[in-house]
Amino acid sequence: MKSVRANGIRIAYEEAGSGPPLLLLHGFSLDHTMWDAQLEALSRSYRVIAPDQRGLGRTENPDVETSLEQMADDAAGLLMALGIPAAAVAGFSMGGMILSRMAIRHPLKVRAAAFVCTRAAGETEEQRKARLATMRFIDDEGSEAFASRFIPQLFSATYQASGAEGVQKHHRVIASQLPRNLCSLLDAMRRREDMRPRLGEIRAPCAVLAGGQDQLIPVPVLREIHEGLPDSAFEVFGESGHMAPVEVPDRVSFALDQLMQRAGMWM
Repeated sequence: MKSVRANGIRIAYEEAGSGPPLLLLHGFSLDHTMWDAQLEALSRSYRVIAPDQRGLGRTENPDVETSLEQMADDAAGLLMALGIPAAAVAGFSMGGMILSRMAIRHPLKVRAAAFVCTRAAGETEEQRKARLATMRFIDDEGSEAFASRFIPQLFSATYQASGAEGVQKHHRVIASQLPRNLCSLLDAMRRREDMRPRLGEIRAPCAVLAGGQDQLIPVPVLREIHEGLPDSAFEVFGESGHMAPVEVPDRVSFALDQLMQRAGMWM
């Protein structure tokens, strides 16, 4: 992997292709490899950049307390460090939470935005308690035990039953993360503000992509994001669970390509 210093940390990233830039922000506990299929498919037409988020994979996290706003600044700082004035940005799950903040804090950096299986709302009291319970579990049991608990929630039952390599691949990724960093990111999501009232400020062309079998973020949550955006296309992948970029990679890649073309980003 390549790396560059941005926003006060060294960010590791993969890059492929040339042309209009597309930045891919992965989800909680994962790393850039969840976008492997999109890197391969879209790099034929675009310059695709997939970083490891702060505290995950090979990107460092020197801070005890992390915020999604700080991570939005990481993404904008990475583009600046790479000499990219603006890019299309796709954010999956936690990456989508980061994207909404990036689009508002750094609007000139975001030419188009894809919100993939993500949330805009803040946490309810019940959800905040659940985050704290998960943090305690990770502290007590470690990342491997958390991976075993979390993986069944990420993928549809059909995908898991198929024996696809993606299940074990991402189990290994989650199990390899530092417990301290997983807890820091869970706390960042626990403390996040409700972005729904601010979605109307995002003027870039958007796409909202949902998994029809998503156990973590059901379709109505994504539809609410779509309805709050001024310029948005909405698509549901009926057979997919939460991990749509892995479970239905061709459909996600096609949707991102369509968004970039709609935003006037083609070679």
